[in-house]
Amino acid sequence: MGKILSPWCKLAKKTMIDMDLTVAELAVKIGRSREYVSAIVNGRIYSEPAIKDISDVLNIPDSVCSSVGN
Repeated sequence: MGKILSPWCKLAKKTMIDMDLTVAELAVKIGRSREYVSAIVNGRIYSEPAIKDISDVLNIPDSVCSSVGN
């Protein structure tokens, strides 16, 4: 089994499903590559600016963003 995702990663994935938003579409909205956004959402890369941009598009509260690095 893979690594355990942070609460932010789980919420981002659930929200993308609820919004019918693909990783590629999200990447276009924040101006980053699909591969990079996928790595962020799947917890392989940590980038606070990218997490903030994704959270803004997905309407994820800042309080959840603070739990990403934990």
